[in-house]
Amino acid sequence: MPSRYRLLLMLLATALSTTAFAQSNEEVTPAPDQAVKETAGEAATPETEGEENNGTWLDASQEYVTTQADNVAEWMDRFFGDVQAEEDAPYSTLRLRFEQEWDEENHFDSDVKLRGKVYLPNLNRRISLLFNEEDTGETGPDDLLIDERDTPQRVTVQYRARDKERYSVDYRVGIRSNLNIKTSVRYRYRYPFTDTLRGTASEEVLYLGGDGFASKTRLELDKILSENRMIQWHNKVDWMENEPGVTWASSLSLDKRLSDTKAYGYFVGMNGANRPENIVHDYYVGVRYRQNMFRPWLFGEVRPSYRWSKAYPGAERENAMVILFRLEMVFERDLSDK
Repeated sequence: MPSRYRLLLMLLATALSTTAFAQSNEEVTPAPDQAVKETAGEAATPETEGEENNGTWLDASQEYVTTQADNVAEWMDRFFGDVQAEEDAPYSTLRLRFEQEWDEENHFDSDVKLRGKVYLPNLNRRISLLFNEEDTGETGPDDLLIDERDTPQRVTVQYRARDKERYSVDYRVGIRSNLNIKTSVRYRYRYPFTDTLRGTASEEVLYLGGDGFASKTRLELDKILSENRMIQWHNKVDWMENEPGVTWASSLSLDKRLSDTKAYGYFVGMNGANRPENIVHDYYVGVRYRQNMFRPWLFGEVRPSYRWSKAYPGAERENAMVILFRLEMVFERDLSDK
């Protein structure tokens, strides 16, 4: 145990010292275009004025809907701590979590987790450091929740090779908990089906030293219901060369913003595998409430859930109530180069 906390403190010190290179950015609000185009000797008629006004009104309505959709999606991702959103965001993030979990099967379990992304501005603005103190390599019943999925393993260096409006390409190299090297390339594509429905698909091909090749396939859909509510559907399929078949998981959540400091969500999900037999390991349903309190960087969260688990084909499905209490410190620093 002492070595684990020495690693945690070392990562914490590294992250805090690196983020000291932050640089402030001035926000510039573009002035609205007030130019009026007129044809020489030709006055605007009431009909053309009506068409222009109607077009302007429609454009403004479209922009408002799109902006509101973007705002609530970005707010939810940032407030609940979405891993992939943080990896794509132009700011460094450090999350230190203290967790206490109770369930009917294993009773109480305490844990401390450190997760973050740190830009390295003195090296290259495309390079960032991803790290996570936890590296179990397991798929839990709630790993598809917005803050748990695809957390990087131990320490990973990420290089953003392409960063376009709809797609990005990342190269990664890191060290696993067994000290073997892990390398990967990830392609991520984002597509807005409508103003309030957008999808994201990603494929990551990995080489895991000691375990051969692997792949991670992700498909996500976000549906904006209003300026304070949204539905998220997350799906994943994992394959490893040294294991039979694939593992999969799917979850659906309804999230609602109560204020700038409070939000809650309902979630359901399941996960399983297709080898040696098709099996659903876990079904689960729950609710979670999260609130910012006392300081801008301090959050409290409670997550009661109920799960139905089966360890292997033919086993009895076991039911268990689970309650997670979390106290989290979140530090962010904008290091974007505007």
